[in-house]
Amino acid sequence: MKGIVTLVFVSSNFFLHCKPNETFDPKEYKVVKEAYQSGHLTVVQVILKERKKERELSFEERKLFMKSLFYLSEWKDFFNEWKDLKEKTPELVLYYFKAINLSNENQQVNVSEEQSLVELMPISPEACLVYLQWKKNVRKPSQIKLFRTQIKQFKTLLDRMEKELDHNL
Repeated sequence: MKGIVTLVFVSSNFFLHCKPNETFDPKEYKVVKEAYQSGHLTVVQVILKERKKERELSFEERKLFMKSLFYLSEWKDFFNEWKDLKEKTPELVLYYFKAINLSNENQQVNVSEEQSLVELMPISPEACLVYLQWKKNVRKPSQIKLFRTQIKQFKTLLDRMEKELDHNL
């Protein structure tokens, strides 16, 4: 009986130590982030796919995973990840709409996703461009006037930024 108890204890202890790591490790994330920044997108994608099988990815890992899918043009996987994403940051919203524009896949965009893009438009020229590419039919004079006004505002901000840089040099 004592041998059976010892065997059960040793076996359970072995399986507990062989269990995949279920917690976020900042050192592992740093390695993946550096691989991403170095342009090793396929490596990042493979590593994070494997981690995803073991545990739920952290938000930062998921962002890197989605960016790698985007830049590798893995549209199906990108859109599947988007559906499961809980927190949709402005950066990821831009990636999502760019993916729609680039993939030519018919994606159902819900109202909150479109609203997220519209909210970015006053502060991001890129968001304006992505919106125009996505809609493809901005014909109302009031819409065109609004976008032209936005262009002037962005140019003014760029001029101010250039002056500020010149002043600081």
